[in-house]
Amino acid sequence: MRTILVLICSVIFTNAFSQQDAAMPVDAITKLITYTDKVELPIMDKGKIYDRALEWCNTYYKNPADVIREKDVASGIILCKARFKIYKMPAKKGDIQTDGGVVQYTLKIEMKDGRYRYTLTDINWKQVSYYAIERWMDRNAPSYSKDYADYLQQTNLECKKIIAALVTAMNTENPTKKDDW
Repeated sequence: MRTILVLICSVIFTNAFSQQDAAMPVDAITKLITYTDKVELPIMDKGKIYDRALEWCNTYYKNPADVIREKDVASGIILCKARFKIYKMPAKKGDIQTDGGVVQYTLKIEMKDGRYRYTLTDINWKQVSYYAIERWMDRNAPSYSKDYADYLQQTNLECKKIIAALVTAMNTENPTKKDDW
């Protein structure tokens, strides 16, 4: 009876984490986790969209000079390579959350008159060599760790936070500065 209960719980546990993994968008062609969307900004030209995107990059990232790798107003492209920290979840209540490492990603923002497209991809765990986070999804791999499910969830939340900040900034009209002297 106990064995059956353990088996049922493990199936439920596995399905719950599989659904979390499914929440991360995987590109059908590249098989990489990729967040992408095209956003319409009617009556706004490419130059103004570019300025908004660049302003967002300069305010969102603490060190934009290090993050922004390419900015070309003529082709309407801004390419950012940034990173964020992930943490190991405490084993039990009261334990301290420990460092899980750094996740790096590439964010490409492309502009045209009346619209822009963002693509957040090439997400990898900073290691000695390139370690694509898609490897965290393979529960059958000999190197699989139970921490990977938490890392995927943290990464998914952080990527959604980045995109939400970008979309909000791109859709918000900047107030004109008043000269009060």
